[in-house]
Amino acid sequence: MSAEFLLEIKSLAHKNNVPIMQDATSEFIFSFIKKHNVKSVLEIGTAVGYSAIQFALVDESVKVTTIEIDIDRTIQAIKNVEKCGLKSRIKIINNDALACDINEKFDLIFIDAAKAQYEKFFEKFKANLNPKGAIISDNLLFHGIVENQNLTNSYSTKKLVRKIKRYVNFLKENIEFTTEFYKTGDGISVSKFKTDYSNFISEENFLEEKEYFKIFKIDQKCLLKLFDENVSKEFALMDFRNSQFAYNQNISKFMPCDFLKISGCFGIVFQNDDEKFPSRILNEFDKNIFSDKFTLLHEKLLSLNAESLASYKELLLFILGGNSKENSSVIRKLKKLPEGNFFCQGNFCPENILIDENKNLFASNFLLSCKGPKEFDIARTFYILSKTNSEKSILKSEDYLIKMEIDKESLLPFIEVFNEFENSFYDIF
Repeated sequence: MSAEFLLEIKSLAHKNNVPIMQDATSEFIFSFIKKHNVKSVLEIGTAVGYSAIQFALVDESVKVTTIEIDIDRTIQAIKNVEKCGLKSRIKIINNDALACDINEKFDLIFIDAAKAQYEKFFEKFKANLNPKGAIISDNLLFHGIVENQNLTNSYSTKKLVRKIKRYVNFLKENIEFTTEFYKTGDGISVSKFKTDYSNFISEENFLEEKEYFKIFKIDQKCLLKLFDENVSKEFALMDFRNSQFAYNQNISKFMPCDFLKISGCFGIVFQNDDEKFPSRILNEFDKNIFSDKFTLLHEKLLSLNAESLASYKELLLFILGGNSKENSSVIRKLKKLPEGNFFCQGNFCPENILIDENKNLFASNFLLSCKGPKEFDIARTFYILSKTNSEKSILKSEDYLIKMEIDKESLLPFIEVFNEFENSFYDIF
């Protein structure tokens, strides 16, 4: 009777324009419930009870608590649940979910209500999730419009889609949860509490230390980059996003797969493409060979379009921290410099080069990567090399310019800005 009645509920829902879970989504969640031995479900958005009934029918041990704000739908959901004989295992609450306080813990929280409120639902009910549980969010593709806004001319729909995109970014950059995204049905996300990496912060796992971060080895494939406690979330996120860009452009060996916070410090988990970690040891290189490969790599980076990244002017102004009066001179000079959409690594120097077993070079450290004219990044590299010039240097600043076939005169406006940034800028790099 339940199967037949479910078809009836589904048919009436479509007829009355009541949104219900797609079949592909149902199959995904049924499989998830079975695989992870889910016994308790909290659903945000009951509608007419179609999904709650399906969850309960997966296994006789499954209990569902579901919240619905609309009174008419709640009444219909109660009738449907009673007709299926599931009143003892499905609890229906008629209330605004954001005003509803629930004390129980659940193995699965399913969000399928007002899309504009997804982030608020997530933040409110994450406290109700069991440590090994999951939060599943539905309709993240919103009928394909999220990926292609040309599918609608409605201003309100486009506004809603922007909120869904913000929610997706919220999930991607969440420091408490790791999220996987699926194109199943109308787009699904599965969020789980992040792995506790604090056990890897030890002398045994320590690899290297830089000015503002430390590197720890997690396993044969993964590294943890842990920033100092004085590094802001904005800077750490900038590194995360820039590293994603670099990996997607095949200029980095490390895929950023997690953004987190440990003991007050932000961190990024990277996964290595190869079995062995690339090295920073450059002294095995012949200087001429290295300088050739170094130059070729920089030219490759500078050929990339980085329109999606922040501009170098925005970056430098951010570093200044808004001290407009104190830095009025350098700000005026900065604003006169040209714009550009080329990828600027921001700190391209031998210290930030990795070498694999085949002596291929890869860039690393994308914290201050941005878009700008090629001259900006060439000037940055020249400036850094000039600061470290010595007889032992693997690459001298003058040799670098010769290899890049660029005149120093064209870089002087940028170098002048770098010199004025000395105190607030150079240390960060």
